[in-house]
Amino acid sequence: MLAKPETTPSMHGTVTTTPRHSPRVAETIGIWFERLFALIILGLLIFGWSIREDNNLSAEEGTGYMLGIVGGSAMLLLLLYPLRKQARFMRRLGAVKHWFRLHMLLGVLGPVLILFHANFSLGSLNSNLAFFSMLLVAGSGLIGRYIYTKIHHGLYGQRTTLQELRQELKITKGKLSGHLQLSARNVDRIKRLEAYVLKRRSLMSILLQLPLIHLRCIWTRHTIIRSVRKDLRRQSAARGWDKRMLHALVHDAFRRLKSYIESMRVLTTFTMYERLFGLWHVAHFPLFILLLITGIVHVIAVHIY
Repeated sequence: MLAKPETTPSMHGTVTTTPRHSPRVAETIGIWFERLFALIILGLLIFGWSIREDNNLSAEEGTGYMLGIVGGSAMLLLLLYPLRKQARFMRRLGAVKHWFRLHMLLGVLGPVLILFHANFSLGSLNSNLAFFSMLLVAGSGLIGRYIYTKIHHGLYGQRTTLQELRQELKITKGKLSGHLQLSARNVDRIKRLEAYVLKRRSLMSILLQLPLIHLRCIWTRHTIIRSVRKDLRRQSAARGWDKRMLHALVHDAFRRLKSYIESMRVLTTFTMYERLFGLWHVAHFPLFILLLITGIVHVIAVHIY
């Protein structure tokens, strides 16, 4: 079924049509599932912490011991995701996005089970080293998940490329120029903003200047819209437009200008997150190796002593 067209007034007094895209049902369900899962995990952590003093679980035997085995196995199975991406013999074993889902699931359930195994308390030196290594890896994984969503189409989508964003920026600028007649002064403002926002910067420079980039985008958009509103009011008086038509044209100009400026800002932040993701990869793997070593030492120490 075709999407219902949405009528939009243009600066030339004509009416253009743009498709109204229906929401992606699967993506929406996935987002709500993740939120529900996060609430359940949070509830379990609060419950476990609240009963830690009355809990009879023992890390050395029974259910507490089994929770440690299952939790440790879950953390070990995290290696399956990088193996699926790199090992040739695993390339036909399902799509990478499904392995990534499993990786995320195990990365949450493993630490939760270990926390219940430890009864939310510290123990011997070797267990504490394994425990804090696990927390470091889990925290690093959450940071990586956040950065990952900034350079991919959704959490499980394909990776966005710089070329795609530049093409999108070019298309958005074409739509802006085709529907909005800007004065020479406003065109100059746009050019100066482009030169400032799209300027090549180091990662540290982007991190430090990101608030200023955001504020300049807002200020430039506000300044141009104020100028466009004045121009449209003069045209309205000369052509006899009613208030509804004037409001629609101002709203359309604001929407198109906001879309273009936002595309510029996204291009800059994408560069930042892409570099951060590379640095995160370098730091995350050694932390995981540290977790494996401390975990193995902990298991050996427990069963020897």
